[in-house]
Amino acid sequence: MKAQRLIKEFKKHDIWPFIEVPCSILEPVITRLMKDKDCDVLNPASEAVAVGLAAGSYIATQKIPALLIQNSGLCNTLNALTSLNLTYRIPFLYIISWRGEPGRDDGPQHAVMGIKMGDLLKLLDIPYIVLTENGFERGLQEILKIIAKSKRPAALILKKGLVEEEMPLALESNYGITRSRAVEAIMNAGHNKAYFITTNGLISRELFYQLSKKGIEEINSPFYMLGSMGHALAIALGFARYAPKNKKVIVLDGDGGCLMHLGSMASVGKDRPRGLVHVVLDNQSYASTGGQPTLSKNIDFCKVAEGCNYKNIHSFKDEHKLKRALPGIMEKPGPTLIHILINNIREESRPRISKSYSCERIKERFINLISQREGMA
Repeated sequence: MKAQRLIKEFKKHDIWPFIEVPCSILEPVITRLMKDKDCDVLNPASEAVAVGLAAGSYIATQKIPALLIQNSGLCNTLNALTSLNLTYRIPFLYIISWRGEPGRDDGPQHAVMGIKMGDLLKLLDIPYIVLTENGFERGLQEILKIIAKSKRPAALILKKGLVEEEMPLALESNYGITRSRAVEAIMNAGHNKAYFITTNGLISRELFYQLSKKGIEEINSPFYMLGSMGHALAIALGFARYAPKNKKVIVLDGDGGCLMHLGSMASVGKDRPRGLVHVVLDNQSYASTGGQPTLSKNIDFCKVAEGCNYKNIHSFKDEHKLKRALPGIMEKPGPTLIHILINNIREESRPRISKSYSCERIKERFINLISQREGMA
C-alpha cells in the first residue's frame, strides 16, 4: 500500500509529532511524512533521545506521539521506557520495522531481534499488532484504544514490503569529495600500518570493496561493524587503550553514527590514546536508509573534538588537500579527528560483507591480524 494511505489514518487520529530514527523498511513512510507540510517530523540522534522528546511533547500537548524505529533500535529505548514512560504513565505509539523477520533474507546483525522482538515486547507488557494491508485501519484503532485506556506505550509492527517505495528526498551536499574517494584516501594512508575499525552501513562496505579491489583485504582484515550503530568509536577506543603500543587505530565513522553516541568523544578526551585516528565522513544524511537528514548540518565536529581534548583536529572538503595532508597527520601522536565533508550523491552499490564473512569470522580475522603483526614486530 502507499505510505500516504497510512499517514492519512495517523492524521485522522491526531497522532503528533512523528519522531524518527531511520530504517530502510520505514523509508517510504518517513519520506512521505517529511514531504507533508502538515506533519511535524523530528529526527533525533538516537532512539533513546526520541523517547525523551516523545515524553516532553505528550506532556505539552496530550497528543499521542509516534516513534518510528527499527527493531534493533527498540533496545535503545528500554531504559527510558521502563524508568520514564511506564513509571510516569506517559504513552506513545511505537511504529517498529521488523528487521530479521524469520523466513526473510536480511543482514546477520538483525537475526537476534528478528526472533526476539515479540518476546521482548510481551515481557515488558507492551501490546502490539502486526500491520496488514487490509486490516491496518482496524489495527491502528485497536492499539490507540489500548493506549488511551492504559496511558502506556503500545506498538505497531511494520513488515518489509507492506508500504510501497517513495521517491527519495532530494538532499544535496555538494563538496569536492565522494565517500568512495575519501575512503580510498584513508585506506592508502593506513594500509598495512594501522588497524581499521569501520562503522555499519555503506562505509564498511566501501572499505571492504576498496581493499578487495586492490587485493589487500586479507592482509588488513578490518573489524567491520555490520550492526550496533553508533559504537564504532567506543570499540576503537577500547581497542586502542589495550592495543600494541605505537600502532595506529583508524576508526571510519559516519556523522549519523558519531552523533548517536556522541559521549564516546568525551571518553576519547579523557583516555587520549596516542594511536587513535577518528575519521568522520559527514554527508549530513543517513545514506544507507534513503538519505534522511542527520543533525550534522547544525554540529561543528571540530569544536566538539576541541572541547573533548583531542590533540589534533582537521577538517577537509577537498580531495587534493586531504591527500596532501594525510601522510603528515598519520605521523603525529593522537588522538586525532579527521572530519571530511563528503557528497551524499548515490554511488555504485558495493557488495555486502556478510556475503563473504560471518560476524564471528570478522572478529576472528581481526584478532588473527593482531597476532600476525605482533609476531613480526
